[in-house]
Amino acid sequence: MRSELYKNIMTLYFVGELNSYNADDIDKEIDEAFAGKTFDTVNLDFSGLKYISSAGLRVILKIKQKYPETHIIEASLEVYDVLNMTGFTNIMDVKKALKVIDVSNAQVIGEGFFSTVYRINKDTIVKVFKRTSDAGQIERELRLAKQAFVLGIPTAISFDIVKADGKLGVRFEMLDCISLKNDFKQNPDQYPVLLEKYVQLLKKINTTDCMDSIVPNIKQFYLEKLEVCKQALEDKYYQKCLKLINSIPDRNTFVHGDCHFKNIMVQGEDFLLIDMDTLSRGHPIFELAALRSPYVAFEEDEPGNSEKFLDMPAEFCAKLYNDLVDGYFGKDDPAAKDKIAIICYIHMVWWTLTNQKDNAKRLNGCKGRLIALLDRYDDVDIGI
Repeated sequence: MRSELYKNIMTLYFVGELNSYNADDIDKEIDEAFAGKTFDTVNLDFSGLKYISSAGLRVILKIKQKYPETHIIEASLEVYDVLNMTGFTNIMDVKKALKVIDVSNAQVIGEGFFSTVYRINKDTIVKVFKRTSDAGQIERELRLAKQAFVLGIPTAISFDIVKADGKLGVRFEMLDCISLKNDFKQNPDQYPVLLEKYVQLLKKINTTDCMDSIVPNIKQFYLEKLEVCKQALEDKYYQKCLKLINSIPDRNTFVHGDCHFKNIMVQGEDFLLIDMDTLSRGHPIFELAALRSPYVAFEEDEPGNSEKFLDMPAEFCAKLYNDLVDGYFGKDDPAAKDKIAIICYIHMVWWTLTNQKDNAKRLNGCKGRLIALLDRYDDVDIGI
């Protein structure tokens, strides 16, 4: 065993076996590692531990009793099963070692700003996060996905968190499927059918009630976004945006928040969602505004961005967005589209300030279009 103290965290690294033959010696080594040191947290790294007996468990329990903030990390499946059966997972935080999946030769079937989706084999895909290193945040997404699934939202079945290419990911079971983007691309004659199913998916999401507090309120999130936008807006426009967002009726229905065609998999006749980290609850205007961003707004100040990000021509993306909204409302409603655009540009100003602060062209373009719409409309009532 070796120890390491860093930033008030004492980490103990165990190797081999922790059993009745060496438990007393390990116990003494732990006392020596702790002697004269001050720390708040103890991490027990089990990545090298192959077996633990009841004597070893008593060593761990002793540490836990003395240091309440004791955590076990990187426990193999075999060791985790012992900890689970003996009740240790109920009295302390235990993290399993993540399965490592090789994606070097896997097919990329979807890619966005935050993640890449790989097909591992016919039955399995892996979503690898580019900018998330917090397993807790990913676990939250899986809980959201399960919450949506039990309420009837068609989501892919997620199994576990994995490591791939040195990053965190999620493994999904996906029987032979393609992305909706590729379905549009490969089967242009099926556009009306795919469009109608896409509209129905959005309506299904936006009419499904959810009262669980784990699902965040998207209106509150937009109020937080607006606080970031405040630095780029004149006060009169900030105040008007604040008034408009506050006027949006509260809803306890789902909003996916990023339901573009690369986050939808087509499996036979079914559409399945694979990206649930933006799942929230609120008014459908937030759903439609979120769709406008990749399909329309990303292209406006950076021609070619639709082809780069969505792998589809800008003309197709703009048409798809307009057709989706028309299908959603059952008619062409230019005023409703403008009001949706107001919410979209609040998001775009926030996104640019948060992720691309030096992109003055996009920031000024989105801000200019937002102000022009604010000068034309005094409400964001879209009739639903």
